[in-house]
Parts: sequence; structure tokens; C-alpha cells
Amino acid sequence: MIQANHKKDMKETIIAAGQYQWTKDTEVSFKAVRVATGVVVVAYDMENALGGMVHMALPDSKMLHSTNSSPSSFVYVALPQFLASMIRNGLSKATSSIKIIGGSQLFNFGGGSGNILNIGTRNAITARTMLSKEGFQVEKTETGGNKPRTVILEMNTGYVQVFYPGETPRYI
Repeated sequence: MIQANHKKDMKETIIAAGQYQWTKDTEVSFKAVRVATGVVVVAYDMENALGGMVHMALPDSKMLHSTNSSPSSFVYVALPQFLASMIRNGLSKATSSIKIIGGSQLFNFGGGSGNILNIGTRNAITARTMLSKEGFQVEKTETGGNKPRTVILEMNTGYVQVFYPGETPRYI
């Protein structure tokens, strides 16, 4: 069991869908709330004291008919930008811990996993595929299911907490 070292006075930064952020500040925690069909990728490199979170809503822009969404809402756009930014600032592929969280299927439209509306599964697969192509090894995933979740990255430890509504928080 992981022993939490969460400081009550840590500065909490909310990462909304279409946003990413990284830091070397150990007094910060990143939090993504109501992660449902979207997917969060957490990267943490203890050796280089660097960590961050990206929260993405859709796998790619081909699904969208509106131009109102931020380009950073898409896994194909946001994930490479996030990784490149972190690599420029010291993230090492060899020493980083990568986790993927989210990708729920909240609604069943009868199409199964082949349904174009199965956005959660598509987000998780796209993120994992892109990370692999970039040479990152995914340490853990917490994807699928049919509930939204909240994700917290504690920068002082690198631990990632996942909270489901009505359940006890757990570390992955």
C-alpha cells in the first residue's frame, strides 16, 4: 500500500479538458475532475523532478462538425505538444512514469466497441498508441468502465490518486 504524503497546503491546479500543464514545483498538485469519456495522461519523472498532466476530450478532430473546440482537446494534437514541452524541460523517456486514466463508456448506443460514438475506448487506444510510437512505456492504466472519475497528481511524491463517485480514493 502506498503511504500518502499529500500536503494540505499544496497549490491545486485544475486541468480542464483541452488543457495541459507541467511543473518542477513540488508544492503543486494537478487535478482533473469529471474525467469520463475523455482521457488524462500523467507523466512524472522523479529523477528530473518534473511532472505534468494533459486532459483530452476526443481522439481526433475528424469527429467534430464545429470549430469551437480547442485544438488541445484532441489526443492527436495535445499529447504530442504536452510531451514535446516536457521533453524540452527534462522529461526522460527512460526514467518517466506514464499513466493513462479515463476513457469511460457512459452511454450505450448499441454499437459495441465498433461504434463511432465509443469515444472513451478510442481516446484510451489513441493515447496508448501515440505514447508507444513516441517511445514511452505506459506504467499503469485505469481506463474503461462506466463512471466518471477525478484524477490527482501529487508533485511532491509522483503518486496519482483516482476517485470514483461514492468510492474510496485509491492510488494507481
